[in-house]
Amino acid sequence: MSTPENAAPIAPAAAHGSTAPRMRGRAWGPLRREWIKLLFQRRTYLIWGGAATIPFLISLAIHFSHDQGGGGGGPAFLDKVLGNGMFVPLASLAVLIPFMLPLAAAMVGGYMIAGEAELGTLRIILLRPVRRGAMLLTKWAAAMLYLAFGAVILCASGMLFGWAFFGLHPMVTLSGSTVSIAHGLWLTLLVYLFGLAAMSTMVSLALLCSVVTDSSLTALIVTVVIYIAINIIIAFSYFAWLRPWVFPYYYTEFLNFFRDPIYWRPIVKAIENFAAWSVGLTLAAYILFRRKDVLS
Repeated sequence: MSTPENAAPIAPAAAHGSTAPRMRGRAWGPLRREWIKLLFQRRTYLIWGGAATIPFLISLAIHFSHDQGGGGGGPAFLDKVLGNGMFVPLASLAVLIPFMLPLAAAMVGGYMIAGEAELGTLRIILLRPVRRGAMLLTKWAAAMLYLAFGAVILCASGMLFGWAFFGLHPMVTLSGSTVSIAHGLWLTLLVYLFGLAAMSTMVSLALLCSVVTDSSLTALIVTVVIYIAINIIIAFSYFAWLRPWVFPYYYTEFLNFFRDPIYWRPIVKAIENFAAWSVGLTLAAYILFRRKDVLS
């Protein structure tokens, strides 16, 4: 059957799913989908709500403790909050970074692959011609974006309640010098970026555990147990030689941002350690995920 010469050419049917022609926003599409998945989880709002509440509780507790003649001691920067609300975001981070932030990072990282397997969607996703490495990196990036948003909430809430309870004033560094409010905000931003770099190690460890198991709860528990075990081991003087090689040892090096001048050597060493562990653990997760037989 012949086709008329003046007939319009028939456009090829659009391919289905991931085989479709290149679309706008292709690079951000997978990350956007992962972000939307996180927004539909109740735990997301519980963690973010906790990040907003903790600075308020710290400010309230210190305020009443001062009225009753108490105060002093505790995590870094906590004793400085009373005279300056600028220290509330720093005290909040110092309180959370030993355990609560690693727990949140383990929770979101452990869900990324194992959670899909629990829901039965991992196999459906991989039926499409998708690169497993790209998928894994997208989930890692979504987990870090999730933690970054929580860090913004924590910092903003700290500044808000610090101003409400104690006011914002020039900051006195750990070396005794005084810096302006603007400089103090810059140092606080650097501290929070350091905290995110530290949490990348927990996300990578949780992602590795998430690849190994098909249960997000199991991935979370294993990640937290490994983290606690490392902290217990390096607490003994016999294992002091091991401390420079493990990432939890460097989590409190953010204190060096508040020395005058900034003590960069331990900070750079900490970031190098975080990068090495994060890349190594993520690479191990990729190797295992690439060879993993997905049955759920």
